[in-house]
Amino acid sequence: MGGKKFAVLLCAEDPEYVKMKYGGYFGVFLRMLGEEGETWDVYKVACGEFPDDEEIKTFDGFVITGSCNDAHGNDVWILKLLILLQKLNSMKKKILGICFGHQVPCFLGNGQILIAIKLFGLMENVPFTRY
Repeated sequence: MGGKKFAVLLCAEDPEYVKMKYGGYFGVFLRMLGEEGETWDVYKVACGEFPDDEEIKTFDGFVITGSCNDAHGNDVWILKLLILLQKLNSMKKKILGICFGHQVPCFLGNGQILIAIKLFGLMENVPFTRY
């Protein structure tokens, strides 16, 4: 039996420095999280590249990366990511979200996102509701 298999759902384009130093963000996550005997794949979801249903079944877990995009946005790829996360949740797949990647799953009803609003020098957290 082989090792575990994971997928990185890349939500940002690689800056030149990160490409040169680590081979891209995928390389960063592989160095940080990967262990011997595991298999890691990458899907550039911000560019519309998603795993299909058969591929999803083969993974033990998924990492959702950070992004410069707004987790509250209605970009097509973000909406597709939400649909994918619903599937992963229903399949009880393990999900690790980093920054943007931890905000998006909250829209599935598993958590709450608060937006910090500063008024008159005071900070207040206001619940955000996705329509």
